[in-house]
Amino acid sequence: MGFTKIFLLVIMADMFSSHTAINMDKSKLGMKLNKATYLLHKSGLQTIKTDTNLVFIKGKAFKMGDNNGENDEKPAHRVKLSDFYIGKYELSNNEFAVFLNEKGNKYETHAYWINLEGKWRTLKCRIYKKDNKYLVEKGYENHPVNFVNWYGANAYCKWKGGRLPTEAEWEYVAATGSDISIDNNTIDQIAWYADNSNNKIHKTGSKKPNKLGIHDLQGSLWEWCSDWYDTGYYAKSKRKNPINTNKADYKVIRGGSWANNKTMMQVTNRNAINPGINKINLGFRIVYDF
Repeated sequence: MGFTKIFLLVIMADMFSSHTAINMDKSKLGMKLNKATYLLHKSGLQTIKTDTNLVFIKGKAFKMGDNNGENDEKPAHRVKLSDFYIGKYELSNNEFAVFLNEKGNKYETHAYWINLEGKWRTLKCRIYKKDNKYLVEKGYENHPVNFVNWYGANAYCKWKGGRLPTEAEWEYVAATGSDISIDNNTIDQIAWYADNSNNKIHKTGSKKPNKLGIHDLQGSLWEWCSDWYDTGYYAKSKRKNPINTNKADYKVIRGGSWANNKTMMQVTNRNAINPGINKINLGFRIVYDF
């Protein structure tokens, strides 16, 4: 049973099980509702803790950005993050198909959440619709879902009770988890990129994880973040749990993809794209608050 249903049942049981519940004064009702909310949060958190596809990240302060990097990576600055959970893998075709079968492929801000007709050379979207049901091509169930725009990624995360990572969270996980240099061949151990991907999208988790146990942060697919993109954001961002909520033309994407060179694998590298775009090399992963 879903957490929302549990929450509603608790409230209904408290309010309607007896006449005294109906006549309960406001302060007592508030206490009941607070308890129900606490129990809901506790049960949800326990489920998250036991999900083997999530990795717990202990938040702390770190240096974000690079004074020797591109202009939008400057200035390097200290950022402090709270604890959170992040997906061990990028979202798979199978996982997204389950979502589509419940919610449908909505048309939002001039584009569908996923472009089922998306194609690039010999590559294409591996989810298709047949007899009013969303299915995945055999053999591609655990490949990362692509051709999903920001709105589709965001809707999936909300549906699961989570959210997209902030740009700061993404960089912290990538920087903390990596001692791999892009200047030598060791990047091949953890990332699918232009030199080793053979112009193909590979199964999630088929490369080694980083030191935190997270796969495919660098390479594979660019990953959507929750932030709106601003080239000068680092000079004015908050120092604790920053997220740029000021609406702009583009959303942040991070990590590079199978089609990019090593330079794009830099953990401080920033990129951005229109949130309504569905592309062959765009994917995402989920985050949950602790």
